[in-house]
Amino acid sequence: MRTSIPDEIKQARRIIQEKERILAQAQADASTLLARAREETERAMNREGLLRAAEARSQEMVRQAEERSQAVMRRAEEQNEQLKTDADAYVAETLRNLKDHLAGIEMDISRNILSIEKGLESLEIPEGSENIGEFYDSEETEDNATPSRPIPRRASLANDTIGGPSY
Repeated sequence: MRTSIPDEIKQARRIIQEKERILAQAQADASTLLARAREETERAMNREGLLRAAEARSQEMVRQAEERSQAVMRRAEEQNEQLKTDADAYVAETLRNLKDHLAGIEMDISRNILSIEKGLESLEIPEGSENIGEFYDSEETEDNATPSRPIPRRASLANDTIGGPSY
């Protein structure tokens, strides 16, 4: 027995050493796999983090672009309203000026009509003279003779029509 026990002890020691070697190898493999898994997880999280960061950044950029576009639209609407107001003011001023100008023209025309009416009144031929042509024909034939009817006041007509009516 003594001889067989040392062989069994030697064999047990070899088995224990083999077991420790296998355990050490298994632990090394497990550590390697665990390290790889951690790296892969970290890379995935980094990718996911980058994706989240990129998505957050893109949403921020979209928000800023929308704010800018709204600000530009507000400014454009304000400018549009200002242009409309300026255009309306210009049109109103132009129409007032045109009205004043036309009123002045109307006044000038009224003065001219009044002057023409005065001129026509001064040319009124007394009753009994039906044909003015006879009056001028008789003037030519009498050769310096005094006409029987009065000559229209041409000088008075000129004074009445020059410069419009005097008020």
